[in-house]
Amino acid sequence: MIQIAWWIVFFPGFFSGDSFAAVDMAKSGELTNSYTASWAIYVRIFSLHGNAIALLTLINGLLLTYSITRFAYSVLHEKNASIASFVIVFTPLAWGMGITLWHDIPMTAGFLILIAIYSEVFQKRLLGKFDLYFNIALGSILITFRPNGLPTLIVFGLLLFIANRNRKLLQLWISSTFIALSTIFITSFAILGLSPINNYYAQEWMRNDISCFANTPRGNGFVEANIPAIGNTEAWKSDRACVFLNDAKLTQDQKVAAQRYVPRAWTKLFFSEPGFVFSTHLQRNAYLIPIPIYGIPKPPFLHSTIEFQDRGIVWAFPTLAENARIVMRLWNALSGLMAWAGLWMIVIFFPPFLRTGKEYFVSTLFSIVMAGILFIVSPIPDARYALMICLIFQIFAIDYVLTRLFRFRD
Repeated sequence: MIQIAWWIVFFPGFFSGDSFAAVDMAKSGELTNSYTASWAIYVRIFSLHGNAIALLTLINGLLLTYSITRFAYSVLHEKNASIASFVIVFTPLAWGMGITLWHDIPMTAGFLILIAIYSEVFQKRLLGKFDLYFNIALGSILITFRPNGLPTLIVFGLLLFIANRNRKLLQLWISSTFIALSTIFITSFAILGLSPINNYYAQEWMRNDISCFANTPRGNGFVEANIPAIGNTEAWKSDRACVFLNDAKLTQDQKVAAQRYVPRAWTKLFFSEPGFVFSTHLQRNAYLIPIPIYGIPKPPFLHSTIEFQDRGIVWAFPTLAENARIVMRLWNALSGLMAWAGLWMIVIFFPPFLRTGKEYFVSTLFSIVMAGILFIVSPIPDARYALMICLIFQIFAIDYVLTRLFRFRD
Protein backbone atom coordinates (compact mmCIF):
# COMPACT_ATOMS: atom_id res chain seq x y z
CA MET A 1 0.00 0.00 0.00
CA ILE A 2 2.91 2.37 0.71
CA GLN A 3 4.33 1.88 -2.77
CA ILE A 4 0.94 2.35 -4.42
CA ALA A 5 0.23 5.49 -2.37
CA TRP A 6 3.48 7.16 -3.50
CA TRP A 7 2.88 6.01 -7.07
CA ILE A 8 -0.46 7.83 -6.98
CA VAL A 9 1.14 10.97 -5.51
CA PHE A 10 3.73 11.09 -8.30
CA PHE A 11 1.62 9.47 -11.02
CA PRO A 12 2.90 8.36 -13.53
CA GLY A 13 6.33 8.36 -11.81
CA PHE A 14 9.79 9.81 -12.32
CA PHE A 15 11.36 9.93 -15.79
CA SER A 16 14.97 10.78 -16.65
CA GLY A 17 16.62 10.75 -20.07
CA ASP A 18 17.16 6.98 -19.76
CA SER A 19 13.49 6.58 -18.90
CA PHE A 20 12.39 8.41 -22.01
CA ALA A 21 14.59 6.13 -24.11
CA ALA A 22 12.51 3.25 -22.73
CA VAL A 23 9.31 5.17 -23.44
CA ASP A 24 10.37 5.75 -27.05
CA MET A 25 11.07 2.04 -27.53
CA ALA A 26 7.73 1.10 -26.01
CA LYS A 27 5.79 3.44 -28.28
CA SER A 28 7.71 2.97 -31.54
CA GLY A 29 8.42 -0.75 -31.30
CA GLU A 30 12.00 -0.07 -32.49
CA LEU A 31 13.62 -2.24 -29.85
CA THR A 32 17.39 -2.24 -29.32
CA ASN A 33 19.89 -3.93 -27.04
CA SER A 34 21.31 -0.60 -25.85
CA TYR A 35 20.23 -1.43 -22.30
CA THR A 36 19.61 -5.19 -22.93
CA ALA A 37 17.12 -6.87 -25.21
CA SER A 38 15.11 -8.36 -22.34
CA TRP A 39 14.51 -4.88 -20.88
CA ALA A 40 13.40 -3.56 -24.27
CA ILE A 41 10.89 -6.38 -24.69
CA TYR A 42 9.69 -5.98 -21.11
CA VAL A 43 8.90 -2.27 -21.52
CA ARG A 44 7.17 -2.93 -24.84
CA ILE A 45 4.91 -5.67 -23.46
CA PHE A 46 4.13 -4.36 -19.98
CA SER A 47 3.48 -0.80 -21.12
CA LEU A 48 0.91 -2.26 -23.54
CA HIS A 49 2.94 -0.99 -26.50
CA GLY A 50 3.47 2.38 -24.88
CA ASN A 51 -0.19 3.00 -24.15
CA ALA A 52 0.16 2.49 -20.37
CA ILE A 53 3.60 3.78 -19.40
CA ALA A 54 2.54 4.26 -15.78
CA LEU A 55 1.97 0.52 -15.54
CA LEU A 56 5.74 0.04 -15.79
CA THR A 57 6.51 2.26 -12.81
CA LEU A 58 3.80 0.54 -10.78
CA ILE A 59 5.10 -2.95 -11.62
CA ASN A 60 8.73 -1.97 -10.98
CA GLY A 61 7.83 -0.42 -7.62
CA LEU A 62 5.84 -3.45 -6.53
CA LEU A 63 8.62 -5.80 -7.65
CA LEU A 64 11.13 -3.85 -5.58
CA THR A 65 8.81 -3.82 -2.56
CA TYR A 66 8.20 -7.56 -2.83
CA SER A 67 11.92 -8.30 -3.19
CA ILE A 68 12.85 -6.17 -0.16
CA THR A 69 10.25 -7.93 1.97
CA ARG A 70 11.22 -11.37 0.68
CA PHE A 71 14.88 -10.66 1.34
CA ALA A 72 14.33 -9.29 4.88
CA TYR A 73 12.36 -12.36 5.95
CA SER A 74 15.04 -14.66 4.53
CA VAL A 75 17.87 -13.30 6.68
CA LEU A 76 16.31 -11.66 9.75
CA HIS A 77 14.15 -12.91 12.59
CA GLU A 78 10.48 -12.43 11.81
CA LYS A 79 9.85 -9.46 14.10
CA ASN A 80 12.94 -7.58 12.96
CA ALA A 81 12.20 -8.46 9.33
CA SER A 82 8.72 -6.96 9.51
CA ILE A 83 9.98 -3.70 11.02
CA ALA A 84 13.11 -3.40 8.87
CA SER A 85 11.30 -4.05 5.59
CA PHE A 86 8.55 -1.59 6.54
CA VAL A 87 11.08 1.14 7.37
CA ILE A 88 13.01 0.66 4.13
CA VAL A 89 9.87 0.53 1.96
CA PHE A 90 8.74 3.75 3.64
CA THR A 91 11.90 5.58 2.48
CA PRO A 92 12.64 7.02 -1.00
CA LEU A 93 15.36 4.40 -1.38
CA ALA A 94 12.51 1.98 -2.11
CA TRP A 95 9.46 3.92 -3.31
CA GLY A 96 11.43 6.77 -4.91
CA MET A 97 13.67 4.41 -6.85
CA GLY A 98 10.75 2.06 -7.45
CA ILE A 99 8.65 4.55 -9.42
CA THR A 100 11.57 5.78 -11.50
CA LEU A 101 11.54 4.13 -14.92
CA TRP A 102 15.05 2.63 -14.82
CA HIS A 103 16.11 -0.89 -15.72
CA ASP A 104 18.25 -0.88 -12.57
CA ILE A 105 15.10 -1.24 -10.44
CA PRO A 106 13.82 -4.63 -11.65
CA MET A 107 17.42 -5.88 -11.84
CA THR A 108 17.89 -4.96 -8.17
CA ALA A 109 14.62 -6.73 -7.35
CA GLY A 110 15.86 -9.80 -9.19
CA PHE A 111 19.08 -9.92 -7.22
CA LEU A 112 17.31 -9.49 -3.88
CA ILE A 113 14.94 -12.33 -4.76
CA LEU A 114 17.82 -14.63 -5.72
CA ILE A 115 19.78 -13.71 -2.60
CA ALA A 116 16.72 -14.50 -0.47
CA ILE A 117 16.40 -17.99 -1.98
CA TYR A 118 20.14 -18.72 -1.87
CA SER A 119 20.28 -17.52 1.75
CA GLU A 120 17.44 -19.77 2.82
CA VAL A 121 18.96 -22.80 1.12
CA PHE A 122 22.35 -21.92 2.64
CA GLN A 123 20.68 -21.89 6.07
CA LYS A 124 18.99 -25.22 5.20
CA ARG A 125 15.46 -23.88 5.55
CA LEU A 126 12.61 -25.81 4.00
CA LEU A 127 11.09 -24.18 0.92
CA GLY A 128 7.96 -25.10 -0.99
CA LYS A 129 8.51 -26.11 -4.60
CA PHE A 130 6.41 -23.28 -6.02
CA ASP A 131 8.13 -20.71 -3.80
CA LEU A 132 11.54 -22.00 -4.86
CA TYR A 133 10.98 -22.37 -8.60
CA PHE A 134 8.88 -19.23 -9.04
CA ASN A 135 11.38 -16.98 -7.29
CA ILE A 136 14.42 -18.50 -8.97
CA ALA A 137 12.80 -18.03 -12.39
CA LEU A 138 11.59 -14.50 -11.63
CA GLY A 139 14.90 -13.35 -10.16
CA SER A 140 16.97 -14.91 -12.95
CA ILE A 141 14.93 -13.16 -15.65
CA LEU A 142 14.98 -9.77 -13.92
CA ILE A 143 18.77 -9.66 -13.50
CA THR A 144 19.15 -9.73 -17.28
CA PHE A 145 17.75 -6.19 -17.46
CA ARG A 146 21.27 -4.81 -16.98
CA PRO A 147 24.46 -6.09 -18.68
CA ASN A 148 26.27 -6.70 -15.37
CA GLY A 149 23.51 -8.97 -14.05
CA LEU A 150 24.67 -12.30 -15.50
CA PRO A 151 28.44 -11.72 -14.88
CA THR A 152 27.66 -10.92 -11.25
CA LEU A 153 25.65 -14.13 -10.88
CA ILE A 154 28.38 -16.23 -12.54
CA VAL A 155 31.24 -14.88 -10.41
CA PHE A 156 29.13 -15.15 -7.26
CA GLY A 157 28.30 -18.79 -8.02
CA LEU A 158 31.93 -19.74 -8.58
CA LEU A 159 33.04 -18.13 -5.32
CA LEU A 160 30.11 -19.66 -3.44
CA PHE A 161 31.03 -23.12 -4.72
CA ILE A 162 34.63 -22.61 -3.59
CA ALA A 163 33.49 -21.48 -0.14
CA ASN A 164 30.71 -24.02 0.36
CA ARG A 165 30.30 -27.08 -1.83
CA ASN A 166 26.64 -27.50 -1.11
CA ARG A 167 25.04 -29.60 -3.83
CA LYS A 168 21.66 -27.90 -3.51
CA LEU A 169 23.23 -24.45 -3.87
CA LEU A 170 25.16 -25.63 -6.91
CA GLN A 171 21.97 -26.91 -8.52
CA LEU A 172 20.24 -23.59 -7.84
CA TRP A 173 23.14 -21.66 -9.32
CA ILE A 174 23.16 -23.80 -12.46
CA SER A 175 19.39 -23.36 -12.81
CA SER A 176 19.42 -19.59 -12.34
CA THR A 177 22.41 -19.18 -14.68
CA PHE A 178 20.69 -21.31 -17.32
CA ILE A 179 17.46 -19.28 -17.05
CA ALA A 180 19.37 -15.99 -17.29
CA LEU A 181 21.43 -17.19 -20.27
CA SER A 182 18.34 -18.51 -22.03
CA THR A 183 16.52 -15.22 -21.46
CA ILE A 184 19.43 -13.24 -22.92
CA PHE A 185 19.85 -15.42 -25.99
CA ILE A 186 16.14 -15.80 -26.73
CA THR A 187 15.40 -12.08 -26.41
CA SER A 188 18.54 -11.04 -28.29
CA PHE A 189 18.98 -13.58 -31.07
CA ALA A 190 15.55 -15.14 -31.53
CA ILE A 191 13.35 -12.06 -31.03
CA LEU A 192 15.45 -8.99 -31.87
CA GLY A 193 18.06 -10.64 -34.08
CA LEU A 194 20.85 -8.76 -32.29
CA SER A 195 24.01 -9.71 -30.44
CA PRO A 196 23.45 -10.10 -26.68
CA ILE A 197 26.35 -7.70 -26.11
CA ASN A 198 26.17 -4.12 -27.34
CA ASN A 199 29.86 -3.39 -27.94
CA TYR A 200 29.38 0.37 -28.05
CA TYR A 201 28.06 0.60 -24.49
CA ALA A 202 30.13 -2.32 -23.21
CA GLN A 203 33.31 -0.39 -24.11
CA GLU A 204 32.25 2.90 -22.56
CA TRP A 205 34.38 2.45 -19.44
CA MET A 206 37.40 1.59 -21.58
CA ARG A 207 36.92 4.70 -23.71
CA ASN A 208 36.69 6.74 -20.54
CA ASP A 209 39.99 5.34 -19.26
CA ILE A 210 41.68 6.04 -22.59
CA SER A 211 40.28 9.58 -22.74
CA CYS A 212 41.39 10.20 -19.16
CA PHE A 213 44.90 8.95 -19.95
CA ALA A 214 45.06 11.01 -23.14
CA ASN A 215 44.48 14.08 -20.97
CA THR A 216 47.75 13.45 -19.07
CA PRO A 217 51.28 14.30 -20.27
CA ARG A 218 52.15 10.58 -20.39
CA GLY A 219 49.15 9.96 -22.61
CA ASN A 220 50.37 12.14 -25.47
CA GLY A 221 50.66 9.90 -28.55
CA PHE A 222 48.98 6.86 -26.98
CA VAL A 223 45.87 7.18 -29.17
CA GLU A 224 47.86 7.61 -32.38
CA ALA A 225 49.90 4.49 -31.57
CA ASN A 226 47.01 2.24 -30.56
CA ILE A 227 43.87 3.56 -32.30
CA PRO A 228 45.25 4.50 -35.73
CA ALA A 229 43.48 6.98 -37.99
CA ILE A 230 40.54 7.49 -35.63
CA GLY A 231 40.97 10.87 -34.00
CA ASN A 232 44.09 11.93 -32.12
CA THR A 233 45.16 12.81 -28.61
CA GLU A 234 43.44 16.18 -28.82
CA ALA A 235 40.15 14.61 -29.94
CA TRP A 236 40.23 11.77 -27.40
CA LYS A 237 41.35 13.60 -24.26
CA SER A 238 38.80 14.42 -21.58
CA ASP A 239 39.35 15.43 -17.98
CA ARG A 240 35.69 14.65 -17.11
CA ALA A 241 36.11 11.09 -18.35
CA CYS A 242 38.27 10.42 -15.28
CA VAL A 243 35.30 10.83 -12.95
CA PHE A 244 32.05 11.11 -14.90
CA LEU A 245 30.70 11.56 -18.43
CA ASN A 246 33.23 11.64 -21.28
CA ASP A 247 33.23 14.96 -23.15
CA ALA A 248 35.90 14.05 -25.72
CA LYS A 249 35.54 15.70 -29.13
CA LEU A 250 35.02 12.41 -30.97
CA THR A 251 32.06 12.04 -33.28
CA GLN A 252 29.59 9.19 -32.95
CA ASP A 253 30.95 7.62 -36.16
CA GLN A 254 34.49 7.76 -34.79
CA LYS A 255 33.45 6.01 -31.57
CA VAL A 256 31.73 3.27 -33.55
CA ALA A 257 34.74 2.87 -35.86
CA ALA A 258 37.07 2.64 -32.84
CA GLN A 259 35.27 -0.39 -31.38
CA ARG A 260 37.66 -2.85 -33.02
CA TYR A 261 40.68 -1.13 -31.43
CA VAL A 262 39.43 -0.08 -28.00
CA PRO A 263 39.75 -3.43 -26.12
CA ARG A 264 43.30 -3.96 -27.33
CA ALA A 265 44.24 -0.32 -26.62
CA TRP A 266 42.79 -0.53 -23.11
CA THR A 267 44.67 -3.79 -22.44
CA LYS A 268 47.88 -2.07 -23.52
CA LEU A 269 47.09 0.82 -21.19
CA PHE A 270 46.37 -1.51 -18.28
CA PHE A 271 49.63 -3.45 -18.55
CA SER A 272 51.76 -0.38 -19.16
CA GLU A 273 50.05 1.89 -16.61
CA PRO A 274 48.28 -0.32 -14.03
CA GLY A 275 48.64 2.28 -11.28
CA PHE A 276 46.97 4.92 -13.43
CA VAL A 277 44.06 2.64 -14.32
CA PHE A 278 43.51 1.59 -10.70
CA SER A 279 43.67 5.14 -9.34
CA THR A 280 41.28 6.34 -12.06
CA HIS A 281 38.71 3.69 -11.15
CA LEU A 282 39.28 4.42 -7.48
CA GLN A 283 38.48 8.08 -8.03
CA ARG A 284 35.57 7.42 -10.40
CA ASN A 285 33.87 4.84 -8.20
CA ALA A 286 34.88 6.13 -4.77
CA TYR A 287 31.37 5.48 -3.45
CA LEU A 288 32.03 1.72 -3.67
CA ILE A 289 34.82 1.76 -1.06
CA PRO A 290 34.44 2.65 2.64
CA ILE A 291 37.54 4.86 2.88
CA PRO A 292 37.01 8.53 1.88
CA ILE A 293 40.27 8.86 -0.05
CA TYR A 294 38.89 11.68 -2.19
CA GLY A 295 36.54 13.08 0.44
CA ILE A 296 32.91 12.13 1.04
CA PRO A 297 31.56 10.71 -2.25
CA LYS A 298 28.28 12.14 -3.49
CA PRO A 299 27.23 10.10 -6.53
CA PRO A 300 24.05 10.85 -8.47
CA PHE A 301 21.28 9.35 -6.39
CA LEU A 302 17.51 9.82 -6.58
CA HIS A 303 15.80 11.26 -9.65
CA SER A 304 12.71 13.24 -8.67
CA THR A 305 11.41 14.93 -11.82
CA ILE A 306 9.96 14.30 -15.24
CA GLU A 307 13.03 15.50 -17.09
CA PHE A 308 11.49 16.45 -20.44
CA GLN A 309 8.41 18.64 -20.39
CA ASP A 310 7.31 18.28 -24.00
CA ARG A 311 7.03 14.53 -24.43
CA GLY A 312 3.43 13.91 -23.37
CA ILE A 313 4.20 12.72 -19.83
CA VAL A 314 3.33 15.00 -16.89
CA TRP A 315 2.34 14.55 -13.27
CA ALA A 316 -1.36 14.06 -12.71
CA PHE A 317 -1.19 16.08 -9.47
CA PRO A 318 1.66 18.58 -10.04
CA THR A 319 1.12 20.68 -6.92
CA LEU A 320 0.95 17.63 -4.65
CA ALA A 321 3.94 16.01 -6.36
CA GLU A 322 6.05 19.16 -6.19
CA ASN A 323 5.40 19.55 -2.46
CA ALA A 324 6.03 15.85 -1.80
CA ARG A 325 9.43 16.07 -3.52
CA ILE A 326 10.85 17.55 -0.33
CA VAL A 327 11.37 14.01 0.96
CA MET A 328 13.36 13.09 -2.14
CA ARG A 329 15.41 16.26 -1.84
CA LEU A 330 16.25 15.39 1.76
CA TRP A 331 17.60 11.99 0.73
CA ASN A 332 19.59 13.59 -2.09
CA ALA A 333 21.02 16.10 0.39
CA LEU A 334 22.12 13.11 2.49
CA SER A 335 23.57 11.25 -0.50
CA GLY A 336 27.03 11.43 1.08
CA LEU A 337 25.68 8.95 3.63
CA MET A 338 22.63 7.22 2.15
CA ALA A 339 24.22 6.54 -1.28
CA TRP A 340 27.71 5.60 -0.05
CA ALA A 341 27.47 1.88 -0.79
CA GLY A 342 31.00 1.05 0.35
CA LEU A 343 30.43 2.63 3.74
CA TRP A 344 27.23 0.66 4.35
CA MET A 345 29.03 -2.61 3.67
CA ILE A 346 31.09 -2.27 6.86
CA VAL A 347 27.89 -2.89 8.84
CA ILE A 348 28.58 -6.60 8.39
CA PHE A 349 31.66 -6.26 10.61
CA PHE A 350 29.61 -5.20 13.63
CA PRO A 351 29.89 -7.82 16.43
CA PRO A 352 26.40 -9.38 16.15
CA PHE A 353 26.93 -10.14 12.46
CA LEU A 354 30.37 -11.62 13.05
CA ARG A 355 28.91 -13.98 15.68
CA THR A 356 26.03 -15.16 13.49
CA GLY A 357 27.51 -14.80 10.03
CA LYS A 358 25.70 -17.73 8.43
CA GLU A 359 22.54 -15.71 7.74
CA TYR A 360 24.50 -12.89 6.11
CA PHE A 361 27.13 -14.80 4.15
CA VAL A 362 25.28 -15.00 0.83
CA SER A 363 24.22 -11.34 0.96
CA THR A 364 27.74 -10.17 1.73
CA LEU A 365 29.36 -12.31 -0.97
CA PHE A 366 26.85 -11.14 -3.59
CA SER A 367 27.46 -7.51 -2.59
CA ILE A 368 31.24 -7.82 -2.74
CA VAL A 369 31.05 -9.38 -6.20
CA MET A 370 28.69 -6.67 -7.47
CA ALA A 371 30.86 -3.89 -6.04
CA GLY A 372 33.97 -5.44 -7.59
CA ILE A 373 32.41 -5.73 -11.05
CA LEU A 374 31.00 -2.19 -10.87
CA PHE A 375 34.43 -0.92 -9.78
CA ILE A 376 35.91 -2.31 -12.99
CA VAL A 377 33.27 -1.76 -15.68
CA SER A 378 31.05 1.07 -14.47
CA PRO A 379 31.59 4.07 -16.80
CA ILE A 380 30.22 6.59 -14.28
CA PRO A 381 29.49 6.61 -10.53
CA ASP A 382 25.76 6.31 -9.94
CA ALA A 383 24.16 5.12 -6.71
CA ARG A 384 21.34 3.32 -8.55
CA TYR A 385 23.93 0.86 -9.92
CA ALA A 386 24.66 -0.22 -6.33
CA LEU A 387 21.08 0.08 -5.07
CA MET A 388 21.11 -3.58 -4.04
CA ILE A 389 24.08 -3.00 -1.75
CA CYS A 390 22.53 0.07 -0.12
CA LEU A 391 19.26 -1.77 0.51
CA ILE A 392 20.88 -4.90 1.94
CA PHE A 393 23.16 -3.18 4.40
CA GLN A 394 20.67 -0.55 5.48
CA ILE A 395 18.32 -3.42 6.32
CA PHE A 396 21.16 -5.01 8.30
CA ALA A 397 21.80 -1.71 10.08
CA ILE A 398 18.14 -1.46 11.10
CA ASP A 399 18.30 -5.06 12.30
CA TYR A 400 21.37 -4.22 14.39
CA VAL A 401 19.64 -1.22 16.01
CA LEU A 402 16.46 -3.21 16.68
CA THR A 403 18.39 -6.06 18.26
CA ARG A 404 20.20 -3.67 20.57
CA LEU A 405 16.96 -1.91 21.52
CA PHE A 406 15.16 -5.16 22.28
CA ARG A 407 18.07 -6.39 24.40
CA PHE A 408 18.12 -3.10 26.31
CA ARG A 409 14.37 -3.34 26.88
CA ASP A 410 14.60 -6.92 28.12
